[in-house]
Amino acid sequence: MHLNLELTSLLPTFVPAGFVDVGHSVVRDASTGKNLVIVDSVQSLANHIEATLIQQPGEVIDGLEAMPYVRLTITDPAGRTRSTSSLELPHRLASGWFCKAKELKRFQEDLAADILDNGIAAATFRRCPNSLLHGVFYSQLAGLDPNVAKTPRLLSAEVVATGAQAVSDGGVAKDPLFPSGDGFDVEALVGAKATAAEVGAGYIPFRHQAFIAERIELAIYFAEGRIARLPLPDVAKELLRSLARFKLASLLAAPLDLRAHCIFQVKQLPPELSDVNALLQTLQQCLARCQAQSLFADPPVTAFALTLGAAKEKARKGKPSAEAAGTNEEEAAD
Repeated sequence: MHLNLELTSLLPTFVPAGFVDVGHSVVRDASTGKNLVIVDSVQSLANHIEATLIQQPGEVIDGLEAMPYVRLTITDPAGRTRSTSSLELPHRLASGWFCKAKELKRFQEDLAADILDNGIAAATFRRCPNSLLHGVFYSQLAGLDPNVAKTPRLLSAEVVATGAQAVSDGGVAKDPLFPSGDGFDVEALVGAKATAAEVGAGYIPFRHQAFIAERIELAIYFAEGRIARLPLPDVAKELLRSLARFKLASLLAAPLDLRAHCIFQVKQLPPELSDVNALLQTLQQCLARCQAQSLFADPPVTAFALTLGAAKEKARKGKPSAEAAGTNEEEAAD
């Protein structure tokens, strides 16, 4: 599958991705002489595509409960709990949380053995088909060498604008030096040598650069050839195809909201991505067939819970006083 979908900006201008000390990725097309600007990269769009599966952190959307993934619940030293999963963590199933945390040693050993015995495609598909779709590199998993630890992404997408022209302007961020209000003692803050963040930073000028373009395009490539060559049963390959189409259709069913000042709408959806509900039903059927052939982990959701230890106290600078040293010795004796 290779699609080039024209986008319409829902704002008069748009702001592409930019990086500190680099700015926006702009290049002149040698064949046409027109400027091209990368609006959103392959890596960034992969995150947006994956987000279509998430109902809330650590939880898949309704209707896909049969799809395998790994869920992690983390409790910090203060007792705060949060959830995440292989559907949203950086590096997916190859995240350091899954491949390096000492509490998950048994899982890591089983995964490494599965990769060595049955191949990276089958081992990854068994625990998280989404990770196989977007590519994984088990660089932190002990016992594997680079020859068997990496598989490339099968679904890629990128937004590029052609005939792009920069629209530069600026402004001033107002942060009053002397805010007023009940209970705010400016003299006390200034007398205590308060920081700028506490009393305000004044007027901060900034430069802003947006773009207009002749054409904005979302390019999508799904590596059907690689899918066909995967050492997996046909039903597993069909699930990967269905999963890719469902996620793309879900992403494009609403405006493509990439970031603030960067919101687009597809001018015309292709027929294969126009019916999200039908694609969901097809995906559910594929999940049922894969489950019937024991291609998934049982249960499909592998759940772990980690409790983080208290943060280590920072080492004190300089030598402790005699009184402090005595106290430390008494505590050590206790």
